Amino acid sequence: MSYLPSRPRRPRHDFSLTVINIVFLLLLFYLATGSLIKRNELETDVPVTLDLPLERLPRPLLLIAADRSLSLDGAPLTMDEFPTMVREAASAGGFLNVLADRSMAGRDFLEVLARVDAAGVPVRIVTMRETIAGAGP
Repeated sequence: MSYLPSRPRRPRHDFSLTVINIVFLLLLFYLATGSLIKRNELETDVPVTLDLPLERLPRPLLLIAADRSLSLDGAPLTMDEFPTMVREAASAGGFLNVLADRSMAGRDFLEVLARVDAAGVPVRIVTMRETIAGAGP
C-alpha cells in the first residue's frame, strides 16, 4: 500500500484521424490538379481523302464529292436512282461504305447519310489516313 498519489494518466492522442485527413486532402489535391488522360488524347485529326485506285477500297463504295455529286462503285449516281441502287448494292455486302471529300460541308455529308438511313441501309464510313513524314504508323 502506497501513500503516494499515483501519477495522472496522460491522454494518448490518436494519430489515425490526422493521417486520414492528410491522405484525403492529398487525394483531393491530385484529383483537382491532375488528369488521367493526356491533352493530345482529346484532340482528333480530320480524315484526309486522297485519290486512290478504287480496286483497293471496300465494296460497295459510295463516293461523295465536295459538290455533292455521288458515284457508286465508280458509276455516277443521281438522287432519283439513289435509294434503289444503294439498297441493291448493300444487299450483297451487308454494309454501304461511304467515302466523302475532306472539303465537303458537314451538313451536306449528314444529309446524304440521312438519305442512306431512310433507305434502310447500314453504313460504314471509310476514312483515309495520311502518314506524316517522320511520324510512326
